[in-house]
Amino acid sequence: MSEKVEVLKTKEMQELEEKFAMLVQTGRIDNIIDLLAVVSDNIEMTTAPMVDKMVGTIDNLATAGFITQNAVRYANREIKKNEVPSLFGLLKLLKDEDTRKGLAFVLHLTKGIGKQV
Repeated sequence: MSEKVEVLKTKEMQELEEKFAMLVQTGRIDNIIDLLAVVSDNIEMTTAPMVDKMVGTIDNLATAGFITQNAVRYANREIKKNEVPSLFGLLKLLKDEDTRKGLAFVLHLTKGIGKQV
């Protein structure tokens, strides 16, 4: 003979049951299941080389941000402590090797962007 077991529900369990009922009635539970399937598939497809590549990319982005931030700080300091250079003053700046390196970098960067456009 089977006995009937009565389960006592706590307030939290009743709230959870109501929320799940709403998800089932509106069909949103299917969306949640689909989302979990996508996440699960991505976890299964992720390989160690893929993770290493993503970490390397993030590291490169952080480095580029750091370099850019330092360059902007330097440029701001130079502009605040010096007058705006004249046309000949700009030409005089080209005597500096670091200025020429930076200018060459910017020109190569724009060339690379132009090739992809």
